[in-house]
Amino acid sequence: MDYILDLATQSDLSAVCHLIDERIRWMDAVGIRQWNVTDYWGVYPRSHYEELVRLGQLYVLRQRPHGKIAGAAALYETDPRWQGLLEIPAYYVHHFAADEAQKGAGAVLLSLIEELGARRGKAAIRLDCAVDSPKLNAYYEEKGYVYAGQCVDGVYEGNLREKKLK
Repeated sequence: MDYILDLATQSDLSAVCHLIDERIRWMDAVGIRQWNVTDYWGVYPRSHYEELVRLGQLYVLRQRPHGKIAGAAALYETDPRWQGLLEIPAYYVHHFAADEAQKGAGAVLLSLIEELGARRGKAAIRLDCAVDSPKLNAYYEEKGYVYAGQCVDGVYEGNLREKKLK
């Protein structure tokens, strides 16, 4: 498949929300405890995503040539979950979701985020995932995201992970 990383528009939000709903169902099915147990939509309602679009922080992975959305992620320049750790120019990835039906889309999305970060002078890409999710932790480890600490955000406990860019 051929993909492009693109800033999301307001018209993309229904597809992005559907993608997240699908991932929440997937987490239930495979026993991952993250969005499905932390009142995700209560904490991050659609209005949150509308604001991310307005701020130019929500990106989508579009499948070419028809533009179907295969993934989405928010990229922040700061993140309080990383407070107290070395501050470097980084993108902090949140709301990362890829279409399970499009095998490999998540890896492509991460790769394109890394390329964007490198072009924009970022030293690293940083993200987090649930401490009690061996599957997600192994996935990110395999993609080169090393353990950098832990965070707590309400009922969520996460492992901070970082990949240095060249």
